[in-house]
Amino acid sequence: MRPMNRLNGFTLIEVIFFIVISAIAMAGIAPLYMTVLSDLQALSVGMQAEYLGWERLEALKSTYGNGEGFDKLTTANFPAESGLDIGGTVLFDRSVTIEGGTVLTGALNLSCSGQAYQGEPYKCLIVQVAAQGSSSVLFKQRMVAVNLK
Repeated sequence: MRPMNRLNGFTLIEVIFFIVISAIAMAGIAPLYMTVLSDLQALSVGMQAEYLGWERLEALKSTYGNGEGFDKLTTANFPAESGLDIGGTVLFDRSVTIEGGTVLTGALNLSCSGQAYQGEPYKCLIVQVAAQGSSSVLFKQRMVAVNLK
């Protein structure tokens, strides 16, 4: 029988000890990994909602600014949408609320932006995006359109 040489490998007790220590370390890291994964998914959903919200605001700006004008800014032209899928794991609902449209007779603060407009017709455009079936709003942005004609 030949004598054991230490350079040939690990002993059985060393391998078992390594497996036990690795299992304990993995058990401690797993909850952290799951938390990070959940946070990344929530961030991804939030970014998709932001994209949909800004996309609608750009469409509103384009309609207002390209000569179609102030009168085209109606909820009939920008209806609520449900089940929007942009390739993620969540479907979204997007809505546009349009308030105002009358002439302000004094320097009033609008609930939309807090800015004062006097003697000009205005519309407050509010875009909201939520995950489908959820009541919590992921994106809400306001914009004021003033008819300067």
